[in-house]
Amino acid sequence: MNPFRLELSSSIRVSVSAADAWAVFADVSRWTEWCSVCLKADVATDFDWSISQRIGLKFRMAGVGVPFNVEIVDSEPGRRIAWSSTKFTVTAVRTFDFVDNADGTSTVTDHKLFTSPVLPLRLFYPRPIIRRMTESMLADLAAECDRAGRS
Repeated sequence: MNPFRLELSSSIRVSVSAADAWAVFADVSRWTEWCSVCLKADVATDFDWSISQRIGLKFRMAGVGVPFNVEIVDSEPGRRIAWSSTKFTVTAVRTFDFVDNADGTSTVTDHKLFTSPVLPLRLFYPRPIIRRMTESMLADLAAECDRAGRS
């Protein structure tokens, strides 16, 4: 195993189709309304998830607001989106996949790949904190999908 590489993945089943889950997720300007870990989300007015577009985010991690500037690196709106950011020599690529299930629900997966040329991430990166943040965001997305599905 490469000590300078760390992967984490979490999934959640949501009560709506992948297209409906994507519609909730895609409206970045509303993340602070429904996502308890998102303190700030800045996007351009013409933001459409195109490759190279940027989002200014601030996520709550272990009770502290941590700012990130991310750039879209993979874009299949409605199905998959990935962004990349680098902070303190750690590059993170975060990918969200939206997949329909046979029963009309969908599964949303949040996959993260962290790499660093100097930090042994497998030894020192705060996996429990990142996992809690990720699972909280996914649970909040599922709850917002429930609310949107009943509207």
